[in-house]
Amino acid sequence: MATLSKQQIKDLFAKARQAQEKGRLDEAERGYKKLLKAAPQLAEVSFNLAEIFTLRGKVAEAAERFEHALKLRPNEPAIWVSYLNMASRHPNQKNFDVLRERARPVLGKTPAFAFFEGLAALREEKWEAAAKFLKSAIDAGFRQARVYAEYGSALVGLKKFDLAMAQFDMGLTLAPDSDMVLFRKAGLLQSMGRIDEARDAIQRAIKLAPNVGGHHALYASLTKMTVDDPNIPVMKAALKSKRVGDKELPALGYALAKAMEDSGQFGKVFTYLNLANRALAKAYPYDVPSVLASADRIRRLFERVKNFDGPVSDASPIFVTGAPRSGTTLVEQILASHSQIEGGGEIGFVQPKFADLIVPADKNWGADGQGLMAQCVKAADEFGVELKKLFPDAPFVTDKSISSYAILGFLAKAMPNARFVVVRRDPRDNALSIYKNQFREGLHRYANNLEHIAIFLRQFEEMVDFWRQHLPGSFHEIRYEELIAEPEAQSRALIAATGFEWEDACLSFYETKREVRTLSATQVRQPMYSSSVGAWKKFESDMKPFLTAFAGSDASDN
Repeated sequence: MATLSKQQIKDLFAKARQAQEKGRLDEAERGYKKLLKAAPQLAEVSFNLAEIFTLRGKVAEAAERFEHALKLRPNEPAIWVSYLNMASRHPNQKNFDVLRERARPVLGKTPAFAFFEGLAALREEKWEAAAKFLKSAIDAGFRQARVYAEYGSALVGLKKFDLAMAQFDMGLTLAPDSDMVLFRKAGLLQSMGRIDEARDAIQRAIKLAPNVGGHHALYASLTKMTVDDPNIPVMKAALKSKRVGDKELPALGYALAKAMEDSGQFGKVFTYLNLANRALAKAYPYDVPSVLASADRIRRLFERVKNFDGPVSDASPIFVTGAPRSGTTLVEQILASHSQIEGGGEIGFVQPKFADLIVPADKNWGADGQGLMAQCVKAADEFGVELKKLFPDAPFVTDKSISSYAILGFLAKAMPNARFVVVRRDPRDNALSIYKNQFREGLHRYANNLEHIAIFLRQFEEMVDFWRQHLPGSFHEIRYEELIAEPEAQSRALIAATGFEWEDACLSFYETKREVRTLSATQVRQPMYSSSVGAWKKFESDMKPFLTAFAGSDASDN
């Protein structure tokens, strides 16, 4: 192209910048690309192009332009901040970590860097560290809507819900049209049982950003939709706008599946469920041999430690465990309605620590496993301290980290004062509920394939059978269908089995004010209902892959 004069370059940049500020991104991109050829030494051109690519979700192109801008201006804070902002929204934690270390010499003492350190801690669910970093960023003047939203999320993790709500509200004061902050606030309102307010907040978010799948998924979880629900065509339009591989696609699929089921269009439910689950199965494959090998290792290790008689922890949590979507949230809510019991939810502290000790095949704990149990007891003691910190005034606390069923025996040996409740459900209904709900990314990978769900549920049954054989009487079993059919009798038995006197408030569990952050957050605000019992029959032909696999050979033969 012909060489441009300095004035022409200046004018072209001003025109492109004006188009960018007014949202005419195509025009701005064309202008910047023309400038890139004429004046590649201008860092501002690459920087602004990077920001446009970021808005369009073109991560690789944006990173290339950020890198070029940094070659020209390696000590420019604004470039590092924008680059880190993009990287922080990407699922690859390693890239974010590497970029943060590169930026540290330039940004290390700034409030913006404290914000990014807080985000890194949030990703690892280090709530206390995250809250400290994010508050320091705010106190130092880094006051943006997203900073308040992330600080609010850290406070939710610390179970400081009123303070978290205040942060979301502050974020909305700064940016009333932030669909992201509205989404966070709606999620907290739902978990606190303020369903109507949650629905209003997420409806505002949908109007602002109608193509975001997570917004529709949250709305669907809050709403019993009718065939004329105005959000259904909005969901369909959003789904049509997505390409294969779009990260929003699964959430839209799940939301539309629920809309079809709510409105009685049962023949269309699995069309959307299969679409959503296929996408997630491709992104997060399930390693069946590895999972079954881990379960076998757990059983073999327990045979070595079952006679453990060393020092133990005095921690006394109440574990509520079972397969996902089996009714564990309902059971915990009943327990949490007792005056002596605080519902801790999915605390997620001790179970991963035990699993890290027990599951890896490269750890050799000796013939009697005494070293293993000593480490388990240490982890249990740390758990007891954590419970006191989180719930200083609670006599007893539940932990609904549902995967604890897999290591129940080790937990029981390390914490003999702990109580255990195992929830069971008809595997056909359980499988349907697993398949039609979206879990956190990368978690419960079996959930996206009906045959894999069958393998998982058989493995669950085998583990429960193993603990029943080796630890008879150490846990209370409750069947979801029996709880629904006889709520008072089963609830009384539950309270008695965990060692408490009966209180009538346990029958009014849906009135209990506590934060619930599970997929059942809306359901436990209602009295018990039986509509989900036998629900699989409406989808018997669609469920055939599960029914065939579950009726077949043992999990160990698959």
